Amino acid sequence: MNKINYVPGKNPELIAHRGEPESWPENSLVGYEAVLSAGARYIETDVQITADGVPVLSHDPSLLKVTGRDHLITATAYPAIRDLPAGEADRFGERFSDLRIARLDEFVDLLARWPGVTAFVEIKLATVEARGAAAAVDQILEHLARVVTQCVLISFDYAALVHSRETCELPVGWVIPAWSGDNRQRAAALQPDYLFCNRKRLPPETEPLWQGPWRWAVYTINTSAEVLACGNRGMELVETNVIRQLLNDPKLAASGRD
Repeated sequence: MNKINYVPGKNPELIAHRGEPESWPENSLVGYEAVLSAGARYIETDVQITADGVPVLSHDPSLLKVTGRDHLITATAYPAIRDLPAGEADRFGERFSDLRIARLDEFVDLLARWPGVTAFVEIKLATVEARGAAAAVDQILEHLARVVTQCVLISFDYAALVHSRETCELPVGWVIPAWSGDNRQRAAALQPDYLFCNRKRLPPETEPLWQGPWRWAVYTINTSAEVLACGNRGMELVETNVIRQLLNDPKLAASGRD
């Protein structure tokens, strides 16, 4: 996996959050193809597992947002959702009506074509709750085997990351549910490679980030001013919905984003 050599004062690396959902349906293969072609080095995707054990790319437990059908993924077999248009018609009309829900193995095929890219693969809580932490992790790791050196497993679910730590050497990232003393202690015990935090959950700027072996990532940041502020604060990575725009922003280029 590509390591990030962080120098204080440098701009954070940019992660394409769900591809680029401002321009394409989220977690769609066409979105990932576009941002990779534009130069993205880091991408993030979300994984749910269907009732019959097929890992698919979806942030929400339900497919309502992307397909217009309120199917709970973990309770629905893949053949029932395979042919549903998944172009987020409420946002994009018929522009992406030919898209379907992407499977994790299709994402792996795409990632394998970009060997210098790192993917943050998030196991969603609904899947962990439906299948159990160990089973969910094991199944997803099995699908990632071909590109495992390019991947980081991330989750809100602490037990899932503990299981991953115990069974493989894949880097992990904990998405902290809240900024608290208890979670700081849990991070210290887990020693993840990355800590992810919602920008709205960060403490005041006068309070320092937790120190440890991890790299800090924050989500979701969509302006160059906020990216620069995150870098000044010590964030090494920033998830964004507009990565192509930020990759071409002269303010970031002039400030030495690596």
